[in-house]
Amino acid sequence: MNIITLSNSRKKREVLPSTTDTTSTTPQYKNSSIQTIVDKNNGTKTTKVPSLSNTSFVMKDVEKIFGSNITSVNNEPPVQGNSATPQPINLDFPSSITNETLENNNITKTKNDSHIYYNSSTINNKSLFNNYWIDLENHPNSSVHEMLSDSHRRAATINLKFQFPFYGHLINSTTVATGGFLYLGDYIHSWLAATQYIAPLMANFDFSTSNESNIYYMDNETALTVTWHNAILQDKPKVGGFTFQTTLHSNGNIVFAYKRLPIQIKEIDSTNHPVKIGLSDAYVLDKTIFFVRRKTIYEYHRVSFNEDEVANETVIILTALQTCLEKKNCSSCIKKDTNFQCFWCDNRCSNGIDRNRQDWHKKDCEKLKLINEDMCTTGITTFAPPIDNYSVESVKSESHTSSSSSSTSLFFIALCVSLMIMSLVWILYAYLNPHTRSGQMLIKYRPNQWGWRKGEARYTAATIHM
Repeated sequence: MNIITLSNSRKKREVLPSTTDTTSTTPQYKNSSIQTIVDKNNGTKTTKVPSLSNTSFVMKDVEKIFGSNITSVNNEPPVQGNSATPQPINLDFPSSITNETLENNNITKTKNDSHIYYNSSTINNKSLFNNYWIDLENHPNSSVHEMLSDSHRRAATINLKFQFPFYGHLINSTTVATGGFLYLGDYIHSWLAATQYIAPLMANFDFSTSNESNIYYMDNETALTVTWHNAILQDKPKVGGFTFQTTLHSNGNIVFAYKRLPIQIKEIDSTNHPVKIGLSDAYVLDKTIFFVRRKTIYEYHRVSFNEDEVANETVIILTALQTCLEKKNCSSCIKKDTNFQCFWCDNRCSNGIDRNRQDWHKKDCEKLKLINEDMCTTGITTFAPPIDNYSVESVKSESHTSSSSSSTSLFFIALCVSLMIMSLVWILYAYLNPHTRSGQMLIKYRPNQWGWRKGEARYTAATIHM
């Protein structure tokens, strides 16, 4: 998709004052004919063509198989925020919630869950909600992302001023999407909504239809807060705007806060865009198939919340639990004080299922991993099995069958090569003889007719970096 940048002839949108009535269900619509993004840095017209590379996504426990085309990120000058420097707002994570705290705040509905990587608490109480909600609309240190605030299915990367531990991995940047979520993957591609996300409310939001719709963000070096203010559903624009936010703390804790939800989340249409609340992470494996390098993304964990649990003034608190990746030496890694069985390999602690799974296989850690403290002190990684009659017989049997297995392998290789040659000959014949049945079939099923499945959420890669 080509992204055309126009000259800065359009008047800059004014951020509405705090006295705006956020309960109005009739938003002011922008000129729907404008489909381009205004370049605030210069007045020239440029055309950006994203670079493409072949990729596939195969994800565990998800129903959809996503296509290829990883889109690169174009580095451009950042959008300047407010430079005022008054006293920053206190974004420290509140003290632990006890039964006494709940009783004092008259909380009637609280739910706690354990998700291995995170513990979650869902709270519905107005007084406690005000302790977690950060009013970025009126905060002098917050910034409005102008590009995202006038876009649909766009995403932009923001560099963090701190390292955020996500599933134990230290993250230095996050990609903010208009669809109500943050993407924390290392590879920017068109299918950001698939996995590796933090989603307070993922849905088909369109910020280009209302002048009152904005995306605010603020990073105070210990926490990042992003607010989707008055987000309009493209499928149901008349229901009104959604206002919610998420805060990422430097200790790994995550907070979802929902100020205004005009309809129940289960009423949001998921036909053209997935609707999710929760977290997800995945690992990437590089594979070379027929001299073509492909990246395959596997989702290994997901946290999902019930849509009925979220309403106006709801707070979801996700407390990060210790993972294997946080342990920095062999002795502490082997101790069973986490929800995982950790192993030490290649000077790194892991359970084998994380973003570094490619290196785990490459270093042959399934065989070389250290599993107890004695192995940590001696440095022994493998043990030779005792030589007995059974092992000798096993070696003999293996050598006896090696010739037959080699013959079978050669047969299948020859069969594959023959099929490839026959396919190429048929394609060449059909191409040179389009009037034949083979030629008509090739025209009917030519590659440029292979389209993406409808209903998938594709995002244009970020063009602005913070």
